Amino acid sequence: MGIATATIAVGDAMSTLQEIKTAIAHLNAHDKALLAAELFAMNTEPDEVALEAALKRGLKDVEAGRVRPIEEVKGMIPGWTARVLWSMSQRPPHAPFSA
Repeated sequence: MGIATATIAVGDAMSTLQEIKTAIAHLNAHDKALLAAELFAMNTEPDEVALEAALKRGLKDVEAGRVRPIEEVKGMIPGWTARVLWSMSQRPPHAPFSA
């Protein structure tokens, strides 16, 4: 199924993937960050190998003293999600996403 023919049910209406991308392009940075978080949250099955590797990296960072206060980290999240959304917008429509 190509991008031109892909449709997604949205309420009672149908929208093409391109229409959805266009709508996302008009969101402000805060709403894009919320949308990205929502989309990532929909993937409820974590990759156990990747999760374990991430936890080990995090533990090494903590042991090395590379930590930040939670309030500082919360302020960084919108920038992270904005970069993810930007990278997603730069890839060809058929390419798989990789962070």
